Amino acid sequence: MLRPSASVVFAGFVLVAGCTALDGLTGSGDDEAPPSARPAVCDAPGAPVCEHGRCVQEGEAAKCACDQSWAGPTCSECAPGAPCEAPSCASTKCAAHASCDDSKGAPTCSCVAGYELKENGCVWKGVVKDPTISNNPAGGWTATGNVKIDPTLPGAKSPGAVEFIGGTCSTTAGLNQTLVMPPYDLAEPLALEVAGTGRCELPPPFTTQIPCIRPLGVGIGERGIDPLAFFFGPQSTKVCLGERAYGATYTLKVFPQACGGFTKSNQLDHLDIVPAPECPVPGKVTNGDFEGVGGWSVGGTGAEVAPSVGNKSSRGGRLHHAKKCDSPSLSGAFSVKTSEPAKPALAFTVKGKTARKMAVNAGTQLLTTITGTSVYENVSICLSEYMKGMASSLVFIASDDMTGGVCGDADDYEFIVDDVAIVSDPTCEDTTLIVDGGFERSDVARYWSITENGGSASFLKGAAARTGNGYASLSQFSCEKGSSFSVTVMNPGSVAGKGGPAIEYYYRASNGTAITYTAPGGTLTPTTTWTRGVGCLSPRRGGFPQSVSFTVSAGESCGVGTLSLDDLKLVQDPSCPE
Repeated sequence: MLRPSASVVFAGFVLVAGCTALDGLTGSGDDEAPPSARPAVCDAPGAPVCEHGRCVQEGEAAKCACDQSWAGPTCSECAPGAPCEAPSCASTKCAAHASCDDSKGAPTCSCVAGYELKENGCVWKGVVKDPTISNNPAGGWTATGNVKIDPTLPGAKSPGAVEFIGGTCSTTAGLNQTLVMPPYDLAEPLALEVAGTGRCELPPPFTTQIPCIRPLGVGIGERGIDPLAFFFGPQSTKVCLGERAYGATYTLKVFPQACGGFTKSNQLDHLDIVPAPECPVPGKVTNGDFEGVGGWSVGGTGAEVAPSVGNKSSRGGRLHHAKKCDSPSLSGAFSVKTSEPAKPALAFTVKGKTARKMAVNAGTQLLTTITGTSVYENVSICLSEYMKGMASSLVFIASDDMTGGVCGDADDYEFIVDDVAIVSDPTCEDTTLIVDGGFERSDVARYWSITENGGSASFLKGAAARTGNGYASLSQFSCEKGSSFSVTVMNPGSVAGKGGPAIEYYYRASNGTAITYTAPGGTLTPTTTWTRGVGCLSPRRGGFPQSVSFTVSAGESCGVGTLSLDDLKLVQDPSCPE
């Protein structure tokens, strides 16, 4: 088909529509090359059908050489900046990383935010201004709380850095900038790339500075990303971005999470958003059935992906713990969609030795602890609101039982994991900042991390509950020891005029000699009636996951102490700072 000649100026070049092919040969527009010039590979099964171009041979393979204005593997996509023949965007398919605009008449495709036009199409150029944190360009970052960017600092990855100094960084120190992110469906998988270091100073009389773990918090898309332990001396890391981080204008904020004490400084010298094809697809666990290649890495001793060990003799993940301190682990990746499924859960099949335990972490946050039963179980773990729209590592860890013995002692058991997926679970809540704060679920123990050090933890049913039928109880009966509950919640952030973020809970605490009850917000006073307690959370960590703990500890010559809990929820409270 012949098209009338037309031209458009784009990026300093004149594009001529008509009979000139992209390879510089002249021809008849959409017509295929004459049979005598057509490579034999173009007639082989599976060769592409070129809608607006012709088939050529490249190496041993056939591919399409597109006419001007056209792109894509079959020359069916409108090239960015080119005039195409479709009457509107509804009937126009743009090339990769480009969007269509027909507000001025003919549809035109252009690269989306973060991409620029090159010879081979729209390629990633980035959205972060001054990623090397060297004040180039000036004003890319806004610093708060007596923080200054210093281009003369050597940095761990590149010259220039910002330093958050010890005790001056606790409440307002931070760095932020506004950026525009491309839509997820028009972008490629992206990750946050960060480099820096943490330094601590040994206590007096020493003055030596040493590398130490001093994490930074990073927020984007109204959610917090916790790379956490990415600083142990000069180090860099990547953290995959979930669906929530795409398709809008966001404030990217960075702030230190450990200040004062022996902290000397947190130094950040590189922060960028980069393509990361290894990142998981929203709504999926990468190679969750273990049947494909890749997707999992091993840690410790005794972890593997192996044939015939999984459910129904399929491939599966195996954690074989042979000796104390082996700590075998399998690390993968998953990403939860922002709005579907409505009640998301992480599902998997698992078999482990009776009474032994396996921890399941999303990044550094505990999702659940599984106790083995020696038979395969189908497990479904409700996901808190902080996971929606986020990508995370997924780690299965065989937990060491260090009750007696030393590292290297024989301690033989295993866990097998298979069929890992994101599903919709009707027993989960639609929106929850804490899973089952009323202790009503039969599997509520799976959501809590429990330390029984001279004490015992129980999840009980009955009329003693404040509301509903369930509550939790933590007792301590051994002196000079302590036992605790902890759970991961989502910090709800502040609401102007309503107060800062807090966890609200109801408790009862018995009188006991030398017994101390500690909860978010401080020490609890013994009471025989259900009493409201409130623990303020950091207002700058709104949207972040956060661990909260309840502890019963005993001194010398102690008696028995029991703490009961019910009706936990996340709120804004006027008594908490906004």
